[in-house]
Amino acid sequence: MQTIEERFAPIQAGLPDLWRRIQNPRVPRLVIAVPSLSLDLEGLPLPGGLLHFEERMLYLFHLLGQPSCRLWFYSSHLIPEEEIAYYLHFLRHVPFSHGRNRLRLQPLLDREIRPLTEKMLRRPALLERLRRQIAKSPNAYLTVYRSTDLEMQLAVELGIPIMGTDPRHQHYSAKGKARALFQSLGLAVPPGEVNLHNLDDLAAALVKLQAEGVITVEAPRVVVKQNDGVSGLGNRDLGLMPFWNLLVSDHMLPEEKHARLGQALRRHWGDAEGRAFWPRFERLGGLVEKQLVGESVSVQIQISPLSEVSVRGVHHELLDKHGRYRGAVFPAPDDLAQATVGRARKVCEELASQGVQGRVEVDFLVTADEVYALDVNFRKSNSTTSLRTLNLLAGGGYNESENRYLDGSGKPKFFFASDWLEAGPQASSLHDVIDLATEEGLNYSTASHTGVVFHMLGGVSSTGRLGVTCVGDDMQKARLLFEESERTLGRGSLVSA
Repeated sequence: MQTIEERFAPIQAGLPDLWRRIQNPRVPRLVIAVPSLSLDLEGLPLPGGLLHFEERMLYLFHLLGQPSCRLWFYSSHLIPEEEIAYYLHFLRHVPFSHGRNRLRLQPLLDREIRPLTEKMLRRPALLERLRRQIAKSPNAYLTVYRSTDLEMQLAVELGIPIMGTDPRHQHYSAKGKARALFQSLGLAVPPGEVNLHNLDDLAAALVKLQAEGVITVEAPRVVVKQNDGVSGLGNRDLGLMPFWNLLVSDHMLPEEKHARLGQALRRHWGDAEGRAFWPRFERLGGLVEKQLVGESVSVQIQISPLSEVSVRGVHHELLDKHGRYRGAVFPAPDDLAQATVGRARKVCEELASQGVQGRVEVDFLVTADEVYALDVNFRKSNSTTSLRTLNLLAGGGYNESENRYLDGSGKPKFFFASDWLEAGPQASSLHDVIDLATEEGLNYSTASHTGVVFHMLGGVSSTGRLGVTCVGDDMQKARLLFEESERTLGRGSLVSA
């Protein structure tokens, strides 16, 4: 009997031919959107309202701007029709009714916290209905948040390819594997130790880093990273001064030192998040790196099914004190873009040579004297949401040589975005948010291609949180729109503008 991988290979092998056909916008296509949060969430400190993150892929409505495209959008929960209408009104050159008729929403009405793809696979009748539709649609494909074994199984069940990363290449995004890739290409990585699987390994690594002078009294902080994380979840900062005497002691055998240091580390992280961190660290493995201070930059690159590499944008990411994503500005300042784009392209050209395709995000830390490569991600990340939303709103695309996003008329656009704007009581529902934004003149204007677009509107009443993309003709105007959104809608956000 063939394995899932063997059954998937010939299906995915048809993607280049499909890609060539759909370059003609008049060719009919059926897009099956599955915004499944197919992540290893066990042991992560998860935000509330996690299912509403599925709504971030509503930017896919831009596909409906092609009159021959049909979009079936699946979700765990019922997305309010008002939210659907909100996004459809941004379509350019296509009447609302025309776009709505080609959109089919498929809520599963299942709010259990597990991947949407898994929920679909447990519904044979749903899969059979989909297969019947796909049989009538020669150019059908899946688009997903992240390609994993679950998405591979769904693709096999439906007999259609994934327009994105082959799940068999997902291992390149593990932190240890990405670090090895960077080093093989001659890119700088933060000083650290990899292939750690338990507290004893971590303790031994810390002792080694101290002996090598990487960790000092003047610079005693490190970051401990699990191999599989998302938006900084799976990383923890660690200050070593409470353990310094133990770390530098020469009165113990190495095994005893490692054991005692490991016990001290476990006691030190005794909060609920810390107690969940260690089992996940031991299950997935991880690494430890010297904590460095610099600017966080993310380069988004598309590798087409024909292995063509193109830069789609460079973001300057805004992180909280724990290194977790809270927002981004786009495009990144010119000096940060110039420091990172060439390195990111080098990484993606190597990945393309290994058969990788789809959207790739390469993250860097730019310090005063070095550019450090940090991560490779294949999922549709926080930054993807705002960038693809701008595609929906303004058309056009990123000009790499100028480090500018030019809209459909060739004018530059900038945005300031966050998934963490905290709504006050006056903005406790979808209708409140839209009404307030309308009264204050914040809403995005299709005439000027400036203004604010809101994300995850369906969850604001339960989570008290919104995503925003603030588009301006320059970065100062985009930031001002964000600040005005904070003042109008409530308590402020977890981002410092």
